[in-house]
Amino acid sequence: MSDVREFDYIIVGAGSAGCVVAEKLSRDRDVSVCLVEAGKPDKAPAIRTAMMLAQVVSGGPYNWSYETEPQSQLNDRRLFWPRGKTLGGSSSINAMHYMRGAAENFDEWGAMGAEGWDWTDALARFKAMQCQQRGADEFHGVDGPLHVQDIPVLNPLTEAFFEAGEQLQYPRNPDFNGAKQFGFGPYQVTMKGPRRWSAADAFLRPALERGNITVITEALAHRVILENGRAAGVALDIRGDATTLTARKEVILAGGAINSPQLLQLSGIGDPDWLKAAGVTPEVDLPGVGRNLQDHLDIAALMRTKSATSLGWSWATVAKNFGDLFRWMLRGDGPLTNNPVQGGAFLSSSRAGDLPDLQLVFIPSLSKNHGKEQVWGHGVTLHVCHLYPESRGEIRIRSADPREYPAIDPNYLDKEGDLVALIDGLEIVRRILATPAFDFDRAEEWLPGPGAKTRADLEADIRARAETLYHPTSTCTMGKGELAVVDPHCRVYGVSGLRVVDASVMPRLVGGNTNAPTMMIADKAADMIRASA
Repeated sequence: MSDVREFDYIIVGAGSAGCVVAEKLSRDRDVSVCLVEAGKPDKAPAIRTAMMLAQVVSGGPYNWSYETEPQSQLNDRRLFWPRGKTLGGSSSINAMHYMRGAAENFDEWGAMGAEGWDWTDALARFKAMQCQQRGADEFHGVDGPLHVQDIPVLNPLTEAFFEAGEQLQYPRNPDFNGAKQFGFGPYQVTMKGPRRWSAADAFLRPALERGNITVITEALAHRVILENGRAAGVALDIRGDATTLTARKEVILAGGAINSPQLLQLSGIGDPDWLKAAGVTPEVDLPGVGRNLQDHLDIAALMRTKSATSLGWSWATVAKNFGDLFRWMLRGDGPLTNNPVQGGAFLSSSRAGDLPDLQLVFIPSLSKNHGKEQVWGHGVTLHVCHLYPESRGEIRIRSADPREYPAIDPNYLDKEGDLVALIDGLEIVRRILATPAFDFDRAEEWLPGPGAKTRADLEADIRARAETLYHPTSTCTMGKGELAVVDPHCRVYGVSGLRVVDASVMPRLVGGNTNAPTMMIADKAADMIRASA
């Protein structure tokens, strides 16, 4: 890196939010921006290639690979929490689904104390950021840097999934980001042609050409430096060397729902009792830091199929699969560039209000344990998650050592209604896989399996197998009240010159994937930062 140690803005975290903020702040050419990332550059071929999704989600050097505390309602299991650790953050390892959530989610934020946040403003930002393959309309834009496109080739089993929805009297929905969410349809993805299009691709790389952004990778932030109630800089470790960076204007934390509250706590900002127990001297009494954690808990039904129609590996497909691999290695195209996570649905459980509260994800292959377990044979996986959980968890540092992962306790299924909704969802996905639409290829239900006949059986299955759908939020909640950490301008209460800009500021988890809403948050916050400069 350069010898410069003083910048106007220091952004900690080069994920979906950090890349957007860096791009927008760098539009002022006389401003200097430093973007700090704990991970390595995003150069791995697996990051770029859609069909290699499992390789980056299941672990490796580009993944924090967190684990939760034992979950009392899930048979005391520790759940694996993948989070991106590279340029682009989780947008470099996720399934690339472009989902905004329901319009009502954003109006709700405003009603919860995040004044100025509403659907009208959010929609305008979504449209401005987007380059929609289908063209511009009331809900989509074409002039932005974030490429959003259809999955070019849908597996026949994915088409059968859509047909199954019709057989159960559910509507088709060609656009989950349009007028409504309800129904069955294909997902759109953040890809440009055959490759992933992360936040680093869309926002950071074009902005680097301006020359006023310094990117530092393999840099672990230790704490925010506080001087007289102001964030003056960041103490960090850059490839083993202790370094201090000074911020002339602001420090912006964009590490996400885990790393941002962790860094605040390491800096002495949070619940004084928590901090003292971890060996950190309290500086700012802010008990909401790390609390209010929300996430989408997910369960999947798996069905084996008779033929080699699915995307799995078997003796019947070994030659083809190796041929696809060699084609990708030589030409960079072919089936390996097609997204495997293809179809979805938004439906309602018995606990739903006016909005669908279940999200389905259909994969025309057998997938277990975040892709960690390679399953031999052919079949389909149909996930369902509960979109609006009432259970709340926490992120809490264990010690003053920034290298030690914090304790992550989502407190899944603490509220009975969350379990009821998820059991409803598991019943629905089993019903879908049992429709005539799949008769042409169905062999047998593998999981939960034919032995699961009652709701009590499904409850036991959920407690034994449920996992995260990778959407943690709300640990630095925006708004007002006892648990609020930042104001509606994303400024940390009690500290000047310090903001949090990422999914952790969401007052409530949205009804859908969180990547696109996180980029929207960053876009709005960056405008606020520029306006206050």
